[in-house]
Amino acid sequence: MKVQWEQKLSESLIEPFYNMQTQAEIDEGFSDSLSFGTAGIRSTFGLGPGRLNKFTVQQFAQGFSNYLLASTENPTVVIHYDTRHLSKEFATEVAKVLATNQVQVVLPDTFKSTPELSFAVRHLKTTAGIMITASHNPKNYNGIKVYGADGGQLLTAPSIALSECIEAIKDPLNIPTLDFDTLQEQHLILPLAKTVTHAYKQAVKALVGPIHTAKTKTVLTSLHGTSLPLLSDILTELSYTNYVIEQKQSIPDGDFPTVGIANPEVEDTFDLGKQLAAQESAQLIIATDPDADRIGIVERYEDGSTRYFNGNEIGLLLLKLRYQQLNTTEDLYMLKSVVTSALSDRLATSLNIDVMNVLTGFKYISALLKDMSEQPSQLVLAYEESHGYLVQDISRDKDAIHIAALLIKYKEQLAQDNQTLKDVLTDIYQQHGHYQDRTLSPTFAGAEGRKKIEQLMAHFKQITSVEIANLTPLYIENYDTLESLDLNTNEKTTIHLPKTDLIKFIFKEGFIAVRPSGTEPKMKLYFSLNVPDLEYVINTFCKQFDL
Repeated sequence: MKVQWEQKLSESLIEPFYNMQTQAEIDEGFSDSLSFGTAGIRSTFGLGPGRLNKFTVQQFAQGFSNYLLASTENPTVVIHYDTRHLSKEFATEVAKVLATNQVQVVLPDTFKSTPELSFAVRHLKTTAGIMITASHNPKNYNGIKVYGADGGQLLTAPSIALSECIEAIKDPLNIPTLDFDTLQEQHLILPLAKTVTHAYKQAVKALVGPIHTAKTKTVLTSLHGTSLPLLSDILTELSYTNYVIEQKQSIPDGDFPTVGIANPEVEDTFDLGKQLAAQESAQLIIATDPDADRIGIVERYEDGSTRYFNGNEIGLLLLKLRYQQLNTTEDLYMLKSVVTSALSDRLATSLNIDVMNVLTGFKYISALLKDMSEQPSQLVLAYEESHGYLVQDISRDKDAIHIAALLIKYKEQLAQDNQTLKDVLTDIYQQHGHYQDRTLSPTFAGAEGRKKIEQLMAHFKQITSVEIANLTPLYIENYDTLESLDLNTNEKTTIHLPKTDLIKFIFKEGFIAVRPSGTEPKMKLYFSLNVPDLEYVINTFCKQFDL
């Protein structure tokens, strides 16, 4: 099998990456097969069935074609791609396979963001959407996300059905495709009309409204991704031009040369933005990840100091400021993941906002948004702690574009009263307790790493009592068995959410949650606690469980 793959190396699209790999890395491509999981496909480049290359991408596309044709008459698909290495090439290969199978495809001629893809699915009324991206992963990654007609990522049942269709393709090296130009001539591959981008921009502008003042200056950076020039165009059309762009960091480049990792969850990504803010006397720095679904912010003050806000803190700010902006008597609700800050529940309750919890993964928020769209209630905020937010379902995935514009508007409004975002957050902490939030992602690479993660999760699932660093235990929630154990009464109650690999320890002071990552060889550890020394709790927990 390996010989057959190597004979097609020159066609694989990944030859430059292959030539830089160690023998162990090369061998890993043949030791496994890519699988379409609950978060789509995400992997590194390489040769063989276990890595991303032309042939595994075509295998996905053929399986997806079969999946669509088995359930839909005359299916249509819109494809977008980001600035990563091979994103455009992979999008083209997927389009060719789909179109060869008589699935009509809409394909733009340049990079686009994830929120634009989600918007385009519903705007164009296509059967499905595909986004070629690995979001905030390192530069040697790419991936494929699939969206249903509702604009949200596929839920578990359709993901499993699609996975089965992909795995049924047994010869990925010989999938037939017609020539791209021929498929265009047959109108099976169509260009994306400029009216789609215009409609998205109009929706964002209608949500945010004009920004009439410009007391504060903002630094924008796309981290070499897709948010610019779209975001700057929207701001200009909203009459806000008091922004500067970190030019070196906003050149589309899959190498992400100015950052270690293009992720606004990491404060180091703001180094160049901070330097520019100091030169320009700017008060806000906004960074978006490569596909513009995640957002991060840093605030800068008159004395030159700065304040980085983590994902939970941005959520708290948006919740409070959006609530004040709405100023309505309507029933209000918030959607969030079960690992989002414990303080968000307290704040929402104090504002009389109904809280709805979902599993980790924005697709669950999207599904509930679809259900709630037929209700009279008003959404205040939907978010995950991993820097992903929506305040209106313009798209049904995380949307850094409309959130960036809103945050600039809120920053401007606060400045009129000589207030800062930090002041708003300080007020929340003073009223409801200073909860501290930290997410850790220890890596466990390779086959040994997978085994270690499985052992850790098996151990966590067996725990029936927990004593950690003077915390007061209340419940253990097991999302694998869907049972919540009351540690005071020993009674079990049912959790009414889909099954997932997650254990949550709930204390009087907040919670600690653990799960394996859905896209990387990592564990995800969530700490959200109102304690004087979070570091002590984290160190005690990790030592106790050999993490």
